Order: sequence, then C-alpha cells, then structure tokens
Amino acid sequence: MAATTTTTIRGVSLATRRGRKGDVFDLTLSHDGMEIRRPGQAVQQMSWSRVSEWEIQERPKDLLLTLRGGGSTTPLLVPGWTLDDLEVLMRDMTADTPGPKASASPVADVAPAPGPATQPVPPPPDPDPGSVPTPVASRSERRRQRRSGARWKSVVTVVLLGVVAAAVTLVLLQSAGLISWGFLGPTA
Repeated sequence: MAATTTTTIRGVSLATRRGRKGDVFDLTLSHDGMEIRRPGQAVQQMSWSRVSEWEIQERPKDLLLTLRGGGSTTPLLVPGWTLDDLEVLMRDMTADTPGPKASASPVADVAPAPGPATQPVPPPPDPDPGSVPTPVASRSERRRQRRSGARWKSVVTVVLLGVVAAAVTLVLLQSAGLISWGFLGPTA
C-alpha cells in the first residue's frame, strides 16, 4: 500500500454550512484515508474504512462530494476541481482499501484556501473487485441504476394490478351467479 502519496484539496466546505464564516478547510487524501486540516486546530483523521460509498455531482461553481457510511451522510463542496479529476483521485485513493466499509461519520467544517494543490498520484495496484468501495460517481451509472429500479417497480405494479383485477372479476362473476364455489365442497 503506497500510503506516502497524498493530495491536498484546499477550500473544501460542508454543503450545509456554506455561508457561515470559518467553515472552510483543507482535505488531505491518501491511501490510508483523509485528514481534515483546520486553521489553528489539531488535524482530524478518518480512514477509508469508515466510508461505504462516495458520490460526486457537478454543480455550477464547484463539485459536491458526498461521503456515506454507518447511517451518516457528509456533503462536501469542492471548488476548483473537475468531475473527472476528482473521480480519478477518489478511485485511486480508495482502490486498495480493505473489505466492505463499515461506516462514515460526518466530517467537521474548516476554512478555504486558493485552488487545488496536488502531488502526483501513482496508479493503484490491480485491486480485488470485492475489496473496492462502492463508488457511485458518474451520472450515467446513477441514471442506469434509476432506470433499472424504475423498471422493477413497473413490473411489480403491473403484476399487482393484474392480481387485483382477477380478484375483482371473480367476485363480480360470483355475485352475478355466473360461477359457483360449490365444486370446493361443503362450506360452513
């Protein structure tokens, strides 16, 4: 594991507190996890094992990086990066993390600095597909997942409507005297 290579993203903030003063911080990513660096405070560390899923969305002035795990969701605003660059970085940094990830806690907020400062990121080793986190980063992946979910819901709805229609038809035919349940034997 090449834990010595790091990339620092400057000017990150929590999406829920964007307008508040002092909510901007630097986020240093490595193969071991993240470091949250606030001016005048101790560095906070969070390993990748606490992140079960991440997602990147492009916005007009920045990117929204959402980290999920353990029932927590942390929306981070990342200025000065492109969707492709941040996606490649996140995939590289999380590619060699162990097993399924357990949980993610909200990342605290801190203060902005100018644009992204990066160091080169080496290509990740070929990871075992079972050990890679489940990133949902591209728009096409999310669209495909939504369409697949919509198809499943449509099929279930049609089947349930068919069952209801059959039941209503049987009740109407019985009440009209066109069918009799006498073939089932005596009823109490």
